Amino acid sequence: MSPDRPLESLFEADRIAIIGASERNHYAATIFRNLQKLGFDTSQIVPVNPNRAEVFGLKAYPSLLDVPGKIPLAVVATNAKSVLSVVRQLGEKGVRGAIVLADGFREAGEEGKALQEQLAQAAREIGLQLVGPNCMGLVSVPRRLGLWAGELPGSLRAGNVAGVFQSSGMLNLFLGLASKRGVGFHIAVSGGNEAVLSASDYLTYAADCPEVSVIVMFMEAAADPKKLTLALDRALANGKSVVVLRAGRTERARRNVIAHTGNLAGSAAAWEALLDQHGAILVNDLDDLLETTVLFASTPVRPDPHKRGVALVTISGGDCTLLCDMSEQEGIPLPELSPETLQTMVEKLDKPTLIGNPLDVENLQRQNEEAFNHCLATLFQEPRVDTVGVRLNLPNVPSDLQVTIYERIARWRAESGKRVVVFSRASEPLSDEWYALFRRLDLPFIQEYRKGLRALARLRRSESERASGRFAVPERTGLRPTSRLEGSGVLSFAATAKILNDYGILLAPWLMAGSADDAARAAETLGYPCVVKLSSVDVPHKTEYGALALGLSNGAEVRAAYELIIAQVREKKPDAQIEGVIVQPQLRGVECLLGVSRDPQLGPVLVLGLGGVLVEVLKDVAIRIPPITPAEARRAFDSLRGRAILHGVRGAPPADVDGLAEMASRLSWLAHDLGEEVTEIDLNPVLALPAGRGAMAVDALMVTREHLR
Repeated sequence: MSPDRPLESLFEADRIAIIGASERNHYAATIFRNLQKLGFDTSQIVPVNPNRAEVFGLKAYPSLLDVPGKIPLAVVATNAKSVLSVVRQLGEKGVRGAIVLADGFREAGEEGKALQEQLAQAAREIGLQLVGPNCMGLVSVPRRLGLWAGELPGSLRAGNVAGVFQSSGMLNLFLGLASKRGVGFHIAVSGGNEAVLSASDYLTYAADCPEVSVIVMFMEAAADPKKLTLALDRALANGKSVVVLRAGRTERARRNVIAHTGNLAGSAAAWEALLDQHGAILVNDLDDLLETTVLFASTPVRPDPHKRGVALVTISGGDCTLLCDMSEQEGIPLPELSPETLQTMVEKLDKPTLIGNPLDVENLQRQNEEAFNHCLATLFQEPRVDTVGVRLNLPNVPSDLQVTIYERIARWRAESGKRVVVFSRASEPLSDEWYALFRRLDLPFIQEYRKGLRALARLRRSESERASGRFAVPERTGLRPTSRLEGSGVLSFAATAKILNDYGILLAPWLMAGSADDAARAAETLGYPCVVKLSSVDVPHKTEYGALALGLSNGAEVRAAYELIIAQVREKKPDAQIEGVIVQPQLRGVECLLGVSRDPQLGPVLVLGLGGVLVEVLKDVAIRIPPITPAEARRAFDSLRGRAILHGVRGAPPADVDGLAEMASRLSWLAHDLGEEVTEIDLNPVLALPAGRGAMAVDALMVTREHLR
């Protein structure tokens, strides 16, 4: 076992012990059959059973310690109560890898949780790389290791995909579905309760496998988010694509995750932000996962800004209309064809009104093969597209003509260098002959228009993000804190302002006033119209107590506002400690919000959004995990549904989005640096001023857990 590749003992083992082996032990017998199915040398399988002299036609040993020679990997197919004693034997024998199938551990209550902790401790003491417990095992196809307690599909073959699933049942299903579609696997593993090894460990191993280009994950939770992000970064750096289906996005689902694996699931939005920021391609369901995997596995992924679009070809005018809708909805650009291409189409096709992109080639492949070939060949030379999507008829078995057509498409792809995707209209059963044809020609085939377009959009987005440098490590903008966080709980406005100033986060000009006359003088200094608001750590949310007055235009109004605010707060919260009032000029700009909250697993979470009704009613916000670059903050604002407001509506000038993004980045570094010290930061509103003038926070709230030491 290489020290820098500790999981070799699992995925590259050349001798296997099956402890608890018996023809009547379903899991053990299934694993033996799977090893046979994949062609593993059965002479290197060692059954261990104290009550049998022979199992599976092989000599059985009463104890692992009686087995001669080295055993790199053991499958433990005994019940939960005997697993600890077996693990101790593994240590005596020098076994380096183990798969524990039994359930009855952390997912089974307090007694099982204690048993799992003992198992993990015992495994770590002897340096055992342990998969499970409560799992169905792993597969390493090139090594012919079918260490899987479910029936492996007959179509399973070696390939460029690694499967890392936190659900054995899901992986069992996915192996069958994907293999039928021609996807080949290098490894696949389901880690069960992850007592020792986690999905992050398997992801790291796959990221370092040169044979792997796509890593497919089904995730429920990760106990160590930092370890996961390091594994994702490693995969990204090595040019791998990581496609993730994450369950546990609703409250009920999160409760089920705890019941299923004993892991906390955390906030769905925060987890999705974390995965997205580290290059994972997120999908919505199993069908989505399958189609996206098929496309990524059959298409080399390369950094590409995608300045060109996609051309679609079908044989139905109705399909063309539908494809226009779906392409726009899924973010697929369909450029107008060049005049030269259009001229060729007009000359060859009978319906000039339907010539365009998508292109309706009618039934020309039967009626006028020469015109059909000429149109498709011309489309592959179209300079405005880098991808051609094709949908033709798919009868039960491909005819000789259809085989010839797809062979030509493969040749045109090679000659033009364009990407090709073959679509079906809907999810429909196809014969194995079709899958074999597409596999032979190396043509990606995606079931159903929307799933295919969505997968293609993900592929293009992943490539353009790689080309843009989105995933570069953020560089620090701003300084580390020089001001102390005084006390715990809500910080005073002045203390908050000091911390923000350390990071170059601008607050609107302000003055503190301790009397009505002081407030009037402050207003004269700052200018009218102005705002007066209470300053008290006991009244963080001012509107609830009538502690805010807007649009004040003279000294008399300011004095009256001061008196009213103090009186109302004294009445509603008589024990409030009042520092005075804050006077600010009333500025104009696009109202936004920036905030920081804490996720129980992920720590600081940055919230970006537009102010007013857009956030209060529509919840139009974006989530990011600190720290982030200004470019990533800009991407977050561009993802908002109400983003048009930032670019000027109804005669308003465009807002300084770059200045707003810079402020968001600086706040993200503040949150990152202070870590657990801060539980909440709320800059609301933040005014995005007209372009070139930056952004200013008008109000700021910071809540700390304990003072900075």
